[in-house]
This record gives sequence, C-alpha cells and structure tokens, in this order.
Amino acid sequence: MRSSLILTGCAAVLVACSAPATSPAPAGAPVSAVPLSPSASGAAPERIREPGCGDGPVRTGPRLEWASVNAPDGPYVVSAGGDVVGYLFACPLRAGRPTNPSNKILWYVRLPREGNDLVMTGHPRGAAGPVVRHRFPADSSPGEIYPSGVDVPTPGYWTFELAWGEHRDTVDLKYVS
Repeated sequence: MRSSLILTGCAAVLVACSAPATSPAPAGAPVSAVPLSPSASGAAPERIREPGCGDGPVRTGPRLEWASVNAPDGPYVVSAGGDVVGYLFACPLRAGRPTNPSNKILWYVRLPREGNDLVMTGHPRGAAGPVVRHRFPADSSPGEIYPSGVDVPTPGYWTFELAWGEHRDTVDLKYVS
C-alpha cells in the first residue's frame, strides 16, 4: 500500500512539473537524442520533460523491451547512449542521505556485465565538482541489473558517467532539497 501511495505521489509530482508528452519542449531545454523504441506492447514510452533536465528526461509508460524483465512500475530515465535504464524508486530524488524513501535506483544495462561492477562518477551539471563516486557489484539477477542508492551532497542537476567493464554511458539526474 505504501509503495502505491509513493508511486501515485511521484506521478502527481511528475505530471505537475512536466509538459504534456505532445507539447514541444521549452526553448533551450535539452531532450534526449536516444530514440524511444517500442516496448513489448508496441507502444512508445511517454516522455516527460523538465526544462534544463539534460539528456535524461524522466519517463513513464511502457518499458523498453530489453529492460523490462521484472521491471518495477513507476518513473525511469534512459542514458544518453541508450544502453542504460534507471528505474527510480524515489521521486523526486533528494540531496543528502535521505531515508523513507532512499534514493534507490535499479539500473538495467543493455550490454553484458561480464562480472564487472557498475562504477558511477558524478558532478553537478556544468561544474567540475564536487565529485561523487559509487560502485555497485554485478551480483544481482535476473538479467543485467544493478540495484543502487545514488546520493549526492547538493540539490540540482547531476551528470553521471556510468562504466561497467569497457562499456561507457552517461545519465543526468535531478535532485531536490
């Protein structure tokens, strides 16, 4: 029951802070260059845009087919290169070390983990620091997943470089106070 209330609250916040999927993005708002491929149902995911959110707008709706095995309901982000999907359990993500809920994100990677940890290095968008680093082991299943908690010290837009083995991608995440 608590999870459904949190997800309902997240959906309300996302809808209230977002332009409809059919509306053009505000001037100067970057939008992901990653094409949205249909999910198993054939429907394209709904895009939710936030001005200045970077290359990783929060999305809802049908899942990308390769990242849908046991995927949780709720909002998600897609990396700039399209090889990583992050399912957000907390919405919005909060700066600091929040609890109840924490900043839990379940990462799906399209390219094989081959036993490699997911290493995340992040910094505020457009700034060199502060820098945060997270490392998550390749010890979960089913599929190519990494459960995580991704905390940052200050609110704002954060750019994360994601690396697992020789694979690289980036994702932008928004954190609030």
